Amino acid sequence: MTPDLSAHSADLYKMGPAVAAVFFLLFSQAMSSQICQPPKSVGLYYMTETNQDMYVAQDFEQGKILVVNSNNGHDDDWSYVDLTNNRVYVNSPGSGCHVMGYSHGQEKKGYELFWECLPDDAKLLRSGAVDFYFMERPGINWLVGVEPIAESEFFTMHFTKSVLAVSSDLTVVERQSPSGILYQFSAGISDPTVFDKDLSGCVAA
Repeated sequence: MTPDLSAHSADLYKMGPAVAAVFFLLFSQAMSSQICQPPKSVGLYYMTETNQDMYVAQDFEQGKILVVNSNNGHDDDWSYVDLTNNRVYVNSPGSGCHVMGYSHGQEKKGYELFWECLPDDAKLLRSGAVDFYFMERPGINWLVGVEPIAESEFFTMHFTKSVLAVSSDLTVVERQSPSGILYQFSAGISDPTVFDKDLSGCVAA
């Protein structure tokens, strides 16, 4: 049976902001579709807490997502989500590569929010060039800014911020994700080789 990724939540946060972003991607819940991202895209985010860049490539047609703690998709500090086989691979210099599993139900929830859309109960907080939406589920809340892509049915996600309640023994600790502000975006992936990671040496987390 595929292990539940929530069992690794505290460890994921220790592994860095890229892993935290992937974690929220998998655990945010959505119920229906209204606002969507392109099936293939690359975005560069500025992380306000760390003053670092984050590279995010999403290929939902092939079922894979790459998050890198850098502005370069080929750097060594990365997280790779395999949506087809329900696996998350985390590689960091000095710690090597680790792999975790998650259930199909968790994959579907992340899929719906990040690709297919915001839920019907997402609250519109501000409307303008970028619209601000707030979502809340048991154990997590989510703020996101989206902008329509001209002459398409898709939207660009400009920023995202989350707070997750992480259980550890008998305590519950709220963990806030790094705030990422999108400063460069392209629909499509010009360099698909960023996904060519050697996963053969990854060990179970």
